[in-house]
Amino acid sequence: MNLPAWLAAHPAPPAQKRPRSFEINFSRLRAYLECPWEYKLRFVDGRRQPFTPASALGMTIHKALEAFHREEAPDLGRLLELYERHFHHAGFDDPRLKEQWYKKGEGMLRRYWKDEEGRRTRAAYMEREFIFPLGPHTVRGMIDRVDEHPDGRFEVIDYKTGAEGEAGESSFFQDLQLRIYGLGCKEALGFDPALLTLYYVATGHRKTREYDASGEGELQALLGRAADLMAAGKLLPPDTSFCPSCVFRKTCQFSVARD
Repeated sequence: MNLPAWLAAHPAPPAQKRPRSFEINFSRLRAYLECPWEYKLRFVDGRRQPFTPASALGMTIHKALEAFHREEAPDLGRLLELYERHFHHAGFDDPRLKEQWYKKGEGMLRRYWKDEEGRRTRAAYMEREFIFPLGPHTVRGMIDRVDEHPDGRFEVIDYKTGAEGEAGESSFFQDLQLRIYGLGCKEALGFDPALLTLYYVATGHRKTREYDASGEGELQALLGRAADLMAAGKLLPPDTSFCPSCVFRKTCQFSVARD
């Protein structure tokens, strides 16, 4: 997706149609850019997303890792205890399926523990929320983890519990999410991020790049324009190319991937 082209194709609504303020986050923005009808179903109609084994495990891993770092857990055994405590049981059709996914998550955390043993950075923040104003609107987000390096640089880390390159994983939206988080660090948390990282917990693979401040103006323009359009109730046409990965594909009236 080309951001300047999207901005040019979607002008701001008239000022009199814009409410004074609107709260935007990455989830809202992604849904609106992918398929405005998905955005409507989730954030206007309030339709809940059903849990799947993958989403249940993702929630569990995030909660277990947050607890692990907050209490500075001493060993692998404690990490696995926290995993069991926070395991999310919804989204599984039968006990055997749940057991398979439980073991999958346990394997992820065993690998994670080994990776952490060699870490030289300090986990400075876990599940850190940021909020900052953007014109009349508010931008909010939650960062999985921020590490401080020995030389004082900060690294923004977003955990990914799915396989790298799996369906629904768009490099554009991964990059967009990290850019928003980096901007949130500067605008709300009081430090400049040096590195942005996607951490694939299942494999231990990291994709890291330097934070590029030159794109902040374009990003702020996108956030502001999307917030203006959402606040004004501007619904764009549905985009059926995202139907195969949409959780509403079986019930949405526009779905082309019902099977």
